[in-house]
Amino acid sequence: MLNLEFIKTKINSHKPTYLPDDGCIRGAVVIPIFKMNNHIYMLFTKRTEDLPTHKGQISFPGGRKDGNDESLLATALRETNEEIGLSSSSLEVWGELDQIRTHTSNFLLSVFLCFIPYPFKLTLNEKEVEEILEVPLEELLDAKNWVQKEFRDENTLHNVWFFDFHSKIIWGATAEIVKQFLSLLHEEPY
Repeated sequence: MLNLEFIKTKINSHKPTYLPDDGCIRGAVVIPIFKMNNHIYMLFTKRTEDLPTHKGQISFPGGRKDGNDESLLATALRETNEEIGLSSSSLEVWGELDQIRTHTSNFLLSVFLCFIPYPFKLTLNEKEVEEILEVPLEELLDAKNWVQKEFRDENTLHNVWFFDFHSKIIWGATAEIVKQFLSLLHEEPY
């Protein structure tokens, strides 16, 4: 069974791959993980239908870099605070995953894994976040819970991962980030 120290060591030793900046929108997300009742969880948000992009989708806290952000990590931490009320002082940054590019919204995302000591208090920005999902890492690690399907956006066909958590579907960039994280734990390609 995986433990937090193993995860921290794996992420700390990872050298992230950065993609070329070809005019994409720059953004960053936090993968919040925590331990509760001897189980490790990932925290996801379900976006509201009022947002301009990725309406109603399951995602990680994060968003677009703005001019006041000193770095993409600062973007991820600011957005996490704005969306779910976790301040940067309540998050322990363990490392960075590879950058990814979203297929439909043209974001170039930096991804940071952060540990949250449990218990924690969340304050949802109801304009952006409809719901919080706490997904056990054990379920994410079970390959039987993942399905890969073809998805067409405009003129391009993509192979996309899907994960069904109690009828909430994690897919797209968020699923790609999770698969990358899981592959780092197992040292295998995703």
